Amino acid sequence: MLVCRIAILILAGLPLMAQEPARAAGKGVNFYSLEKEGALGRQLAAQFRQRTRLIDSPTVQNYLDRLGRRLESHLPDANFPFTFSAIAEDPCPAIHEPAALPGGYVLVPAALFIAAQGEVEFAGMLAHAMEHIAQRHGTRQATRGTMVNYASPLIFMGGGCSEGHAIPLGFMASQRSAELEEDFLAIQTIARAGFNPRSLMQYLRRVQVQPAGAISKAYSPLPDPDQRLATMLSAIEKLPTVDYAAVAPAEFAAARQELRSLTKPGRPQHPPTLMRKTPE
Repeated sequence: MLVCRIAILILAGLPLMAQEPARAAGKGVNFYSLEKEGALGRQLAAQFRQRTRLIDSPTVQNYLDRLGRRLESHLPDANFPFTFSAIAEDPCPAIHEPAALPGGYVLVPAALFIAAQGEVEFAGMLAHAMEHIAQRHGTRQATRGTMVNYASPLIFMGGGCSEGHAIPLGFMASQRSAELEEDFLAIQTIARAGFNPRSLMQYLRRVQVQPAGAISKAYSPLPDPDQRLATMLSAIEKLPTVDYAAVAPAEFAAARQELRSLTKPGRPQHPPTLMRKTPE
């Protein structure tokens, strides 16, 4: 089974909802209470962990927790505590975006550690995923989909993760809008956390490829790269002028080096350092 198809867990009868750019988390119709959203997230996280390989590394986990807490402290709309896990598979190989599940669960692919050129770029992509959860995009989309009777993904990821599913053009457009919204919010979050917000632009400029042809663009879950970068630059230019210090923490370097050793060619498919987790 393709990793993208494994990554998107479909809950029958719970469809996709349009995105409304807003700073207030969950603005718009949402049939899910915070309690129900949290329970749903736990269920989806358990299913996800059955279908992927978690990376069992204290070095990587401690780093993820430290960086995640730093970003979370600058994210005003969080309704749930965040739980971070590193995974061997890459749910969204186009840009290596983490899987953002309802209720605060973030699953970060090893490929993102390797693709990011430093902690600043990595922090930008992590903040982007966290904002999807803070804005409750999964359940907001499910609510709208319920009203139009369309079953849809509750896990928010860009990078072509809707491959293999027949999703109407209108829903793809709303997913692109959600990506733009989270770019805008992530820029503010990482700036407040002391990271240069241009780092997220640099990462996406390097890894996101322009879709070929009008049809490919229409069905892409990602915004047009040029539009995306221009929108981000406009948001960055409105931020207060700050001299961001260059950072290259040893913790990120150590985590990336360990993940490089786990993912280098020729390793067994299921090495001892990777574990399959069962639901608790």
